[in-house]
Amino acid sequence: MLFNSIEYLILLTLTVALYWVAPWLRARQWIVFLASIYFYMSWSSVFVLMLLTLILINWLLGSRIENSRSRFWLVLACLINLGLLAYFKYANFFLENVSTLAKLYYPAIQSPHLSIILPLGVSFYVFELISYQADIYRGKIRHESNPLVFSIFVLFFPHLIAGPICRAGQFMPQVHVLQRLDATKIYNGLYLFLAGFALKSGIADGIAPFVNVIFSAPDDYSGLDNLMATIGFGVQILCDFWGYSLMALGAALLFGYVLPHNFNLPYAALSIRDFWRRWHMTLSNWLRDYLYIALGGSRTDAAWKIQRNLALTMLLGGLWHGASWNFIIWGGIHGAALAINRWFETTSLPKVITIPLRWPPLAWLVTMSTVFAAWVFFRASSFGEAITILEKIVSPASNWDETKISPVFFELMLLYLPLQWLVHRTTYQLDMASQSLRWQIPAVTALTAFALIYYVDGNDFIYFQF
Repeated sequence: MLFNSIEYLILLTLTVALYWVAPWLRARQWIVFLASIYFYMSWSSVFVLMLLTLILINWLLGSRIENSRSRFWLVLACLINLGLLAYFKYANFFLENVSTLAKLYYPAIQSPHLSIILPLGVSFYVFELISYQADIYRGKIRHESNPLVFSIFVLFFPHLIAGPICRAGQFMPQVHVLQRLDATKIYNGLYLFLAGFALKSGIADGIAPFVNVIFSAPDDYSGLDNLMATIGFGVQILCDFWGYSLMALGAALLFGYVLPHNFNLPYAALSIRDFWRRWHMTLSNWLRDYLYIALGGSRTDAAWKIQRNLALTMLLGGLWHGASWNFIIWGGIHGAALAINRWFETTSLPKVITIPLRWPPLAWLVTMSTVFAAWVFFRASSFGEAITILEKIVSPASNWDETKISPVFFELMLLYLPLQWLVHRTTYQLDMASQSLRWQIPAVTALTAFALIYYVDGNDFIYFQF
């Protein structure tokens, strides 16, 4: 059930209506819980049972961690959650790589393959459960004694599939409150949903066919077309996931719940550290708080250990995205870039080097070149395909600037720039409900017109696969 589908809109509308009609807190909690169960069952009724079992196990373990303060129970909770993720997401990847090594000595060996279906949203709710247990152990939050509230924290359908990754201490207190119907929140929620819909169904889904056809056969296209496909994918994945996140924030706000923002103009970053403060912010913060710090973070005098921690964090962050060496390479590029970034900021270098690299236009160009080169590995189906695309981009050729891309692609890329500004300005920087009609009418009109004119149907959200 996609966010941009009629089925989802019907479910959301009915659930919101029943939620506000119900006068009691417990009734509202049950309405949200049952709607979330139905939402997940629309994909798989079998995996709903698995998810409910996982929620029950984590709820029981949370109580043990709070009562005993024993590291044993925290480790057990992490092993159960990560073990589930490892089996569904990485079992075949592990077997394939072991088989590849074994074939060096036993060429006749057959590569085993398990018939495994990846549960929808598993990477996101596993991270939320781990953060819940870790926060209890660290004394940041109390264990949630109400299993219904805890279940809603994990299952809440607007953010269940692809985040934003919520913290229990931020979300669960809102579920305990009998929310009052607030016209401001309803208006802002609808506006956020509209803005996300325009980004997803207008820009992301409109660009996707052009990106897909070039990435599927990069040798058939010029260097310029491969460059445009690379830039196009960067815009596509931003608008796809930013759009999803805004739709999730908007849907949650219709219930009175506030979720954290996930994007803050990442392609305006002037360093790779700045990029990760702006891109998928809930994941960046999770990696920092529960992985980077756990590895030692910056609490050491040895610079190489800090660089190691940064590299390991991003390598594991890349692996989190998928069971593929391309994702690991993507994470490795960002890890290396972060390590170099930190070295550059903490080392005394000659001004003849630092001044040019700190000049904003050059800093932006270096940062975006790194980000978009890494996107090639993220999007390509194989390492060889990624190398082909990069070679086509940087290799001079007589037909380098020839293009087979439709003008519609360039039209959407140009429209992305003002749309990005409008959406960021009116969803991240401003509270639209408090603005004058001079702001509201043009913004709503522009987003609605764009969504209707450039609407493209039928594309899943990219992060649903993670």
